[in-house]
Amino acid sequence: MSAICFLIAVVNANAWFLPAPTDKVGWALRVRTSENPRLFLAEESIEHREVEIVLINRSKTTREYTTLKLAAEVGDLNVSIIQPNGKQLVGLHTIPQREPAKDDSQLVAGRFESSAFLFIRAGLTQLSGPGVYELHASLKTAEGVVVAPAVKFKVIEPAHTDILMSVPAPLEGQEARYPKENQERALIQQIKVEDRFWLFYRRFMRSEIGGGTYASYRIAELPGKVVDLKVEGAFGDWNPLTITYRETTYTKWTTKHVINSIDGRPWTEAEEKHRQEKLKLDAKLPAEKK
Repeated sequence: MSAICFLIAVVNANAWFLPAPTDKVGWALRVRTSENPRLFLAEESIEHREVEIVLINRSKTTREYTTLKLAAEVGDLNVSIIQPNGKQLVGLHTIPQREPAKDDSQLVAGRFESSAFLFIRAGLTQLSGPGVYELHASLKTAEGVVVAPAVKFKVIEPAHTDILMSVPAPLEGQEARYPKENQERALIQQIKVEDRFWLFYRRFMRSEIGGGTYASYRIAELPGKVVDLKVEGAFGDWNPLTITYRETTYTKWTTKHVINSIDGRPWTEAEEKHRQEKLKLDAKLPAEKK
């Protein structure tokens, strides 16, 4: 790497610390994300994703302040997402406002504090359609409200050429009993997003209402196009899906992911215990008379 390229990389990595027009009352607020590039799929789940909130003391003295963790708990720290249509993405819930607990924390001049913020804390669970979104954050301080520069990111519907492989998940339960035109579709897909490869679990609406994307769950980043992608299990009755693949044709071992077929999250031990108990109970119940 040349000296100029190295300097550019250093400046970009530390740009968040530079002064911004939004810095007010001696404070600076920043939002930093780990996504690079900042690309998401349409209807992608974000509830368990997090961003880093940074508070910088721009004054010349040590100041008392409320820690970001406590500010988030009492509702003084607000995180929101603005959709391409200019409207705020509606969350499932909002944090009730209440009097903050006394906090005697101090921040030295020129120093900063950072804290992780889960989107679910703001009730943000899922993105919407394609377009450019903006991530906003504001913090209520004793000196006034300070806001962070907006962070932009894109939501896309992948092109057909970027979907490298799709494997349908079988249907079960009530979902399987619907007529075909009334059934949802659930697919495990390998998708290339710019120069990176991802494994997604995506659900699609019934064909009678358009068949568009209903939910997208990012499972894992892949080293490239994988082989022997298989899905065991079924969608429709709160059971797990087991996904296996080999990274290359020369790889002898397989990689495995077990997810909840409904919400796309990793299948937990508690869920498996509950499923086994249910299976035992169902086995003991008398067969239904026809």
